[in-house]
Amino acid sequence: MPLKKPAIKKQLTELLAPINRDESAFAPRFSLRHQGGNAQNIAAITSAQLPHYFQLATAKDENADQKMGAAFCLGRLSWALLRPLAGYVVNDFWYAGADLAAFEMSFREVSWQKQGQSGVFLAIDIALDADQAEWQHGAANPETIADFANQIEALFGPLVDLHHEVSGLAKPALWRLVGDSLATSFLTQGENFGHIKQAIGIAEHILHRKGSKLFSKQSGFIEIKLPERPEISEWFRKRGGCCRYYTADGGEYCSTCVLRDENSMIERLQNHMRTKHLSEEAA
Repeated sequence: MPLKKPAIKKQLTELLAPINRDESAFAPRFSLRHQGGNAQNIAAITSAQLPHYFQLATAKDENADQKMGAAFCLGRLSWALLRPLAGYVVNDFWYAGADLAAFEMSFREVSWQKQGQSGVFLAIDIALDADQAEWQHGAANPETIADFANQIEALFGPLVDLHHEVSGLAKPALWRLVGDSLATSFLTQGENFGHIKQAIGIAEHILHRKGSKLFSKQSGFIEIKLPERPEISEWFRKRGGCCRYYTADGGEYCSTCVLRDENSMIERLQNHMRTKHLSEEAA
């Protein structure tokens, strides 16, 4: 049901802390009021600005082309936008529309060190003017999921068009990247709030809805177990799109890339889990 803005704003604000909960400093943060300062209104991004954002998104890969830049840029921006919206959905609050101008982004520097190398990563934070957004409250059903998916398409339509115009990367490829971010967002927030099966179900309903711009038959989720320790399991997103990292110097297919065969994907994910879980036990 529709909610009056003073009431909904209070409820949304109370959920901010758990929605932003993440052990990684690289994760996007979300707020419900514009921050001002150096923040960029997302609707005001121009085709002249976008190549600069492509370069920021691929700063570690000096020879990245425009298409890889567009893939990385839209992938990161859509992740930052969709992560909080998925968190609200898991709590039965459904984003029901706002002009893109209601959203702004800002960059936050995060230092990193890995294998003798170091640098600075620019995390993207998102602020939504809550007074400009509409919300619905209620349990998930086919109608509420479809309405939410339609609003996501409306929100990202101008961004997909702009990234396509500047980079030449095909619109269906860009939409699949948005879908990948949506899948990751629901998986993350499902784990965050202890409703992983529910969150996965909502995401799959959106991504497998024929006729939708977000439709991708390859997108989905897979539960991986360690053969030697079957009690250790973890859910992962299976990508429907490609970030084009393989086109960079020294690049390769990502572990869950749509271009990687499933046996290779499972092997890599199991190795990741061994490093993550068994090393923690050894420590």
